Amino acid sequence: MKKRIQSILAGILLCALLAGVFSSCSTTGNSAPEYKANADGYGLYRYTSTSTEESFTVPDTYEGKNVTELMDFSFSNAEYLKEIYIGKNVKTIGVWAMTNCQKLEAIYVSEENPYFKSVDGVLYNKDMTELLVYPNAKSPIVTGENGETSGGEFTVPDTVLSIRANAFYLCGNLRLITLNEGLEKVGDKAFLKCTGLESLTLPSTLKEIGTDAFSYLDNAKLTTIEIPASVEVIGDYAFFSTASSVQKVIVHKNSEADLKLGTDWLPNQVNSINQAVPVEYVGEN
Repeated sequence: MKKRIQSILAGILLCALLAGVFSSCSTTGNSAPEYKANADGYGLYRYTSTSTEESFTVPDTYEGKNVTELMDFSFSNAEYLKEIYIGKNVKTIGVWAMTNCQKLEAIYVSEENPYFKSVDGVLYNKDMTELLVYPNAKSPIVTGENGETSGGEFTVPDTVLSIRANAFYLCGNLRLITLNEGLEKVGDKAFLKCTGLESLTLPSTLKEIGTDAFSYLDNAKLTTIEIPASVEVIGDYAFFSTASSVQKVIVHKNSEADLKLGTDWLPNQVNSINQAVPVEYVGEN
């Protein structure tokens, strides 16, 4: 638990520093985006915008050289950005490049880009075996006059084998997620703080659940989590939360010895600091 508290504090400090960096950028008015030289040309280092700018196109070139990279945090905390257009020469996108863009509705990619692809505003690698980024504001949850909810639904395409780290990070609008049969890996922090989730079914093909993959779903309506028999690795704090609605975890294994388990991977019981929810192992043997 001490290690977890240190990790949380480090995360809070990182967010605070980033907020300071980007808020200071936003006060500079019409500041131009910043680029840094790399081995292939240039990478977009920091996007800056006016307070009303809602779209940005990553150029194919900068100062006569190809723009080949979107560096970590290049778009993070872009407060008003709704659309990002990725040019044909970009071949590397950092896992933190588009985190916490709370108004981002869609990411588009040039059809000439050989590395990435966009389908319905969601970013994938070119052959769609990896889902890279789901925009924070893609599918807002709508509440009807009688309190019924709609929207916030997404089905992962059948081709996807891996969901990359941070792919759905801070997607509070995500209510229902259908993970495809064939999916093998959910990366670190992939669904961190997706607080609107109402259900979660892990596919029978899943092998690895990353660190913090489903942690801090504090307002989610999940009561039970089932870990399929196919899972081999569960990372540190994978389902960790101190305010979760989860009451039980069912693992389709004979015992914890059949898994590689990380530190504090379970959610805590409600109103309990150190007591994890019960785990039931239901292996066939």
